[in-house]
Amino acid sequence: MAAEPLARKWITAIAVSTAVAAALYLIAVLWAGHADVSRAFEAVGGGTLLALLALSCGNYGLRFLRWHYYLHALGSRISFAHDLRIYIAGFALTTTPGKAGEMARSVWLMPYGVKPTVSLAAFFAERIQDFLAVLLLASAGASLYRGGTWMLALSAAIVVAAMVVLFIPAVTRRPLAILSRRPGALGRLVGRMGEILRLTRGCMTPGRFVLGLSLGLCAWGAEAGAFWVLLQAMQSPQSLVTAVSVYAFAMLAGAVSFMPGGLGGSEATMVLLLTVCQVPLPTAVSATLVIRVATLWFAVFLGIVALSIRFRAPSPVGFAPPVARSEPR
Repeated sequence: MAAEPLARKWITAIAVSTAVAAALYLIAVLWAGHADVSRAFEAVGGGTLLALLALSCGNYGLRFLRWHYYLHALGSRISFAHDLRIYIAGFALTTTPGKAGEMARSVWLMPYGVKPTVSLAAFFAERIQDFLAVLLLASAGASLYRGGTWMLALSAAIVVAAMVVLFIPAVTRRPLAILSRRPGALGRLVGRMGEILRLTRGCMTPGRFVLGLSLGLCAWGAEAGAFWVLLQAMQSPQSLVTAVSVYAFAMLAGAVSFMPGGLGGSEATMVLLLTVCQVPLPTAVSATLVIRVATLWFAVFLGIVALSIRFRAPSPVGFAPPVARSEPR
């Protein structure tokens, strides 16, 4: 029996990011007035908290279904249960820059016959579709606040650049061909990058793209909906469009900041946008801290629990080539 291995550097990253977040949150509470913030916290009952956690679980579940589908579309035959445990375990590393630590899943999946190139392709397809889904949710209420156009434009430019690389192979074919002929580690690395790009395109055929984006919209819409529920409970009701847009815009700000888990960037943006929407500062700070605990830090907690689960690793199940058809039925 064993648990998933976790490198010392990732343990350090989890500890440091947790300590930094705790310090930032304490500073925010003191800045907004701890007495007023405490009163705002009291408005969040147990039923509301359970609703927030349930909607967060909906987010995780939908994203996992997309992940599992992509792995199987690319030839993996890992069981649902093992894949679920490993996927949730990756959340323990959510607070690494750009969520890059979640790529540790590639190491944990190898004993089950899942090639690293396959899991990395699924990972990149997920990141692109999540980014696009959050961008679409944020744009729904972009007119509600000034100064957000540049953020949406930057996010859209990132998505477009990724789409160009993915869907126009000629853009990368010659550079990859030249670099892959270089001797040593660089040539091998570039060769793997070319394979990952090819497999990522396999996740982004029209049918799979629409399915993945739809799941992403529902997943992130669930978390944004949790934010709306929280604002109602705190006696600072906003329209559903406003709440969804504020939450999604804050997630975009955290993503483009490339800070671990969006720490600092997402929280500051959320507080700022709530105050623009005439939410009192103590309530804005309280709502931001509660939703981050119920989404980001709840995911990290579940990931740590999944990492601690002891299991009997089966013999590798092998790798089957993707099916010939390019579209799912």
